[in-house]
Order: sequence, then structure tokens, then C-alpha cells
Amino acid sequence: MSARKKAWVASAFSQLDSTPKSTSVIDTATPARRTRSSSTVGKTTATTRARKPKETLDASAVGTPTTIVDLTITEDDDDKRELPALANDNWMENFAPSQSDELAIHPKKVEELRDWLRHCEAMRKKYPAQMCLLTGPSGAGKTATLRVLAQEFNYQIQEWINPVDCEVVNALGDQSNGNSYVGSQLEAFKSFLLRASRYKSLLDKQNKRLLLVEDFPNFLLNDGQTIFEELIDEYASYGKSPLVFIVADSKSRGLNISYKLFTDQLKAKHRITHISFNSIASTIMQKSMKRFCSLMQQDQNKAIYKVPTQSVVDSIVVGAQGDIRNALINLHFGSLKGVPNIPVKQLDVSVVSKGRKRKAQSTLKFIGRDESITLMHALGRVFNPKYNEDREKRLQHSPEEIAEAFSTEPKNFINFIHANYLPHFREIEDVVLASNDIALADLLLQEYRDDSLAVGALNVAVRGCMVANSSPISGWMPVRGPKRLNNQPQVTPLEQKLLGIGFAGIPKAKYASEYSSFVKSIAAKTKEEFESY
Repeated sequence: MSARKKAWVASAFSQLDSTPKSTSVIDTATPARRTRSSSTVGKTTATTRARKPKETLDASAVGTPTTIVDLTITEDDDDKRELPALANDNWMENFAPSQSDELAIHPKKVEELRDWLRHCEAMRKKYPAQMCLLTGPSGAGKTATLRVLAQEFNYQIQEWINPVDCEVVNALGDQSNGNSYVGSQLEAFKSFLLRASRYKSLLDKQNKRLLLVEDFPNFLLNDGQTIFEELIDEYASYGKSPLVFIVADSKSRGLNISYKLFTDQLKAKHRITHISFNSIASTIMQKSMKRFCSLMQQDQNKAIYKVPTQSVVDSIVVGAQGDIRNALINLHFGSLKGVPNIPVKQLDVSVVSKGRKRKAQSTLKFIGRDESITLMHALGRVFNPKYNEDREKRLQHSPEEIAEAFSTEPKNFINFIHANYLPHFREIEDVVLASNDIALADLLLQEYRDDSLAVGALNVAVRGCMVANSSPISGWMPVRGPKRLNNQPQVTPLEQKLLGIGFAGIPKAKYASEYSSFVKSIAAKTKEEFESY
């Protein structure tokens, strides 16, 4: 009996580089002795195996010739290899504008932001910490416009991203003492504002930096106005780069950041430029859709996208309601190959034109923005109510539907009604009825124990103004925003220096009734004495 044992099964990992036509033979019976000659031969064989995989390993080896098959290759791999890959993992960047001519924004808004960047260039050495606030609805092109113009002026954008809360363990070397803490978002945000504006990265070639804050920290959303003002004051003194805040208009209660944090006093104090973007017009969005469709027909994207029909493009534009991001997402998923066509539905046209025949409009059946009415349209329906021509004299627009559209932020809508209702009334008796309903709505809003009363208060204010206005005044009238009342006593720096009012324990009511007149007279007399000298 031979001392050499034969292996029944060849190892699946003995050959890493093989093909179905390979005639390699594996000797798994006896390992080679570790001598100089054998090690040299082993190295030579390994080198030969790496360079020429079709050659045999050892002619003197005893074994059964087997065909090596790579189990990692399946039959479907050939089909997968034929599928083209996208040029970028983030497919939206393939359609991002690279020049200002490709922006789907009104040229006036683009020029306003360009003028602000020119002002930053002019005041770079004297006042480098310039600040700007960009507001507008979602998908209005605020971020895209800023990135294109920043690239035009050779600015490197440093964007703030909210960090993930993680525990930091106090440790000495590799020995932890069991204590841990969570990093402060306030300190992280403050460090970003002061350090990112003063120090640049070693990998960046551009010397000019522009700070961008679009995702606000959580501590600023709940009563963070005082902290935010302190941060802005400190940045105005020590910042070395322009700072841009981007805030999207929101209907939810408590998330109106542009109204809560950026007050009129703060914007006037630090000369914050406020640029408000509007929803994108349908004509401008049609041009952007044509550009997107032309990009889809390029060589690198032709195998992925199909050409959408003009009716689908028109339906996407109507359903987007001025949101270019929503339109691009719907166009992307509706143009993919292998995806069924997006269903559309015809819009009901209530008003029949007497002139030329209007083109029938359609919108997406299941996809679109969940927004029934805008703020301006709702205020127009409240201040100029229209009735159906029947015996019951019913309102064309239901007050319940208007109140339901703004049920997430009833206080803000009531404030707009209170600030704009008076010029639309003709009779003083109607004004009395409407003011009583608005006062009742304001009283219901003060009930903090039940949020459902806020929706009822909104319904009372909307219905009261619509029903009380018997003969509304027609004509265009500008809409004014609600004003924030400043209840703090206006103390001049001279008065504060004279008696230290800011640090004295004097109640506000007592100061206004007893101290204010004396302090002003003493301050005026002191000022005259200083001027006489």
C-alpha cells in the first residue's frame, strides 16, 4: 500500500486565477519539503502561475486533472455588466446648473445676489463679516443660485451641517474612568462661525471663503432668539468671511425661522441684506424642463432615460406649483427606462374664456405638491368674498377649506388678517363686526391647554371677515406683514450712563411713570452743558 494519500475533493480556494479552459493540475497529496531548492522552485512556480495561468504547475505532480470553475461568476453577470453606470452617485448633480444662464430664477433676483457679492468684494478689508438672508418657498433655487454665483466670484463655500449627538468618554490613554458627556451644539456652532471664517483648509486652493447656514441647529428653534443675537453680535466683531443664511418658508407652527430669529431690529443693526425668492414661473420652468430633457439624451444618459412626451412634461410643470426640485424628481422617475408611464388627469376649468379657446391643462394623478392654496390667494378670498348667484347666496370659497389650509399655523394667518383687513371695508358697521370676531379669535388663541381651539379661532376670524364685509372695496392693495411690537423701554445710551438704568432694580412700570421724565430732562440739560463747553 502506498504511503501517499490521495485527496478525494480538490480545494475550491487552491486556484484564484483560473478560466474554464484551464488545464492546471493540483497536487494536494504531499506538501513539498522546505529546502532551498524547493523554496526557489516554489517562488518560480508562483511567479509563473501569476503571469501565465494556462500553464501547468508541475509536470511530476501526481493527481487528477480537473477543470477549475469560478463560483463567483453567475450567468446574470454578463447582463449586469452591460448596464451603464451613472456619471455621479448623486444623480441630481448631473442636472445642476453650472452657469448663471442655466438658472431657473428670475434675472432680477440673480442680479440682487450678485450685487451683494460685489459689495462683499468691495468691503472685504474694512468690513469682511457681511451677512445675507435668503428666504423663499421650497424649491425656489436659493441654494443653486448661491453656489453658481459663489463659483463665479471664486468663493469656497463652507457649509454648516448639524453633527450627530454622540457621547464623548473621558479617558486617560486606554483606561476610561466611566464618565461621559455629550458635546454642546451651541459650542460647535459657535466654533464653526468663528473658526471657519478665519482659517482655511490646507487642501483648499482658494483663499476666499463663504459660510453657508441652511440647516439650523436645534437649540435655535425653541426660544433661541437671545442666543442667536449674541452669536450674530460676536460674528460681526470677529468674523472674517461673508455669511449667508438660507431659510425656506414653512407653514408649521414654531418653524418660521425668518420671522422668529431675524427680527427687524437685528437686520437693521447688522445691515443684513434680505433677498426674498419667489416660486418659479411656469414659463421659466418649461425652459428648464427642455434643458433637463436635452441632458437626458446625452451619450452617458441615453441608455438610462427615455424621451418623455410633451403632455407629461406639461403635467409635471402644473403639478410642481413652482417647485423646481419637485419637477426634476418627477421628471427623473417618469423618464427612467422600464418604468411605466406616469398617469395624468385633466384639470377642471371653472371659468370659460370668451376669447380664443384655452388649452386643456393636466396634472399628475398621484404625484405632486401637497399644497392647496397660497397665502396671498387665501387673503384675497377673505378680503374680497364672492357669492354664488342663487337664492341662498352662498360663498364660492368655503371658509372651512381656507381655515383648513392654514391649520398648522393659525396665529400667523390671523395676524395677517388683522394687519390688512381695514382698507378693504367700506362701512364702519362692518368694521365693528369684523373687529369683534378678530378679538374673539385672539382670545381663543391665548388658550394654551388645548391646541384645537386655535383652529376654531382661525375659522372664526376667516368667517367673520368674509360675512361682515357686505360691500368690499375693489382694487389692488399691497399686503403688509404683521409688525412685531417692542415692549422694551427705549433708553438712550446717555440715560443709561447717567443713572445706570440697565443695571438698576427699577420695575418697567415705575420707570415709565416716575423716572423717565426726570431722566430725560437731566440728560438734555447735561447734553447742553457739554455742548456749551
